[in-house]
This record gives sequence, structure tokens and C-alpha cells, in this order.
Amino acid sequence: MNSDLKQLIRIQAIDLSIQELRARIDKFPGISKALDAELKSAQAGLESAKEKNKNNQSSRKKLEIEIISIEGKISKYRDQMMAVKTNDEYRALQHEIEHAQLGIRKIEDDILNFMMEAETGQADVKAAEALLNEDQVKVSTQRKQLEEENKRDLSALESSVKERQEIEASISPDLLFQYDRVRKHRGGIGVGPASNEMCGTCTVRLRPQVFQEIRKNAQIITCDACQRILYDPENLDHPFEVA
Repeated sequence: MNSDLKQLIRIQAIDLSIQELRARIDKFPGISKALDAELKSAQAGLESAKEKNKNNQSSRKKLEIEIISIEGKISKYRDQMMAVKTNDEYRALQHEIEHAQLGIRKIEDDILNFMMEAETGQADVKAAEALLNEDQVKVSTQRKQLEEENKRDLSALESSVKERQEIEASISPDLLFQYDRVRKHRGGIGVGPASNEMCGTCTVRLRPQVFQEIRKNAQIITCDACQRILYDPENLDHPFEVA
């Protein structure tokens, strides 16, 4: 088998591996950021539930203070009733007391509603806390797995790049340039298989005599259509050569 062709097939396999590794490595920051966002969302949910409960308590406190204020007015009205001299003045104060008492009942209804909301709010806080704890465990596990995978990918990338550089030294510079040029313009594929008298990548039919020469894997032959270097996958010296 042509030694340059054999090495190019190997380089093609390495380049595809490098391409896949770099794609995963490039995604790492985005995935990590998404995990941070997921955790922040759970934290924001808990803070929102707590803030809602805090506002509920504050509103109830204001209403309770308002009731105390109204009760103070009622007490004053009753003191004034003891000193009035006419029935009209007495009835006027009595009307004010009734109006104030009606206001207290309305405020008490509002307080009751806030208390019912507070029960729901407390349940919401507990649910948000449980969700945050769950997300913290999940994100921690996923982040650890992600970092381990990224570490393996970086190591594999370093090894693949080093192996490629070692193989490059055994290939003609002109041929390597030809391969790299085609690969960069053809979706990362510069060397591809041929079968059934067709280029296995672009599927353009090959001339019968050209295909017969390709089957020998004895020389560098390119596809007239896509310019990829072609080989016969059924006539390889070793399985590792398959791209």
C-alpha cells in the first residue's frame, strides 16, 4: 500500500477526532454557564418566595397598627359621648363609632386573607428550598462530570495533535498541503473511501479504469468532482486506517 496514502488515511481519522474534541471543548463554557443559570434561577425562586412572605408580614403589621389607631379613636368618641349635651351630638358620635367599628371588621377580614396567603407562602418557601437543594446536588454532580469530561477531552486533544505532528513528518509537504487544502474546504474530509465506482463522500461516479486503480491503494488518486483523495476501504493493511 502506498505509504503516503496510508499515513493520510490515519491523519484523516485523527483530524476528525480533533474536530469532534474541539467542538465539545468549545461547548464547555456555554454548558457551564447554563448550569450556573439553572442554579441562579432556583435561588431567585427562593428569594422571591421569602420576599413575598416578608411583604405579607409587613402588610399584616400595618393593618394591625391601623386597628390599634382606630380603636384609640373609638375610645375617644366614647369619652366624648359622656360629655355631650344634645341627642344630635350623641348620635353623631355613635355614628362615628359604628363607622370605625365597620372599618375594623373590614381590616380584620384583610388580615385574615393575608394570614391565609401566608400559609400558602410558607409552603412556597419550603418548596423553593427543596428545589434549590435538589438543583444544588444535581448541578454539582453535572459540573463534576462535565469538568472530568472536559479534562479528558483536553488530554485527548493534546495527544491527537502530537500524534498528527509526528505523522506529518513522514508525508510529502506538497501532498500534506493538498490534503489540508481540500479538507478545509470540504467539511473536514480530505481523504475518503471509494466503492461501487463512486466517491463515497460526494457520490459522483468514477471512471471504471480510475476506480480499478483506486482499488489497489498504490498511488494518490483524487476525485475529479470534490478533489478528495480516494482509497479502497476493503484493501487496507490494518483496520486502524479506516477514516
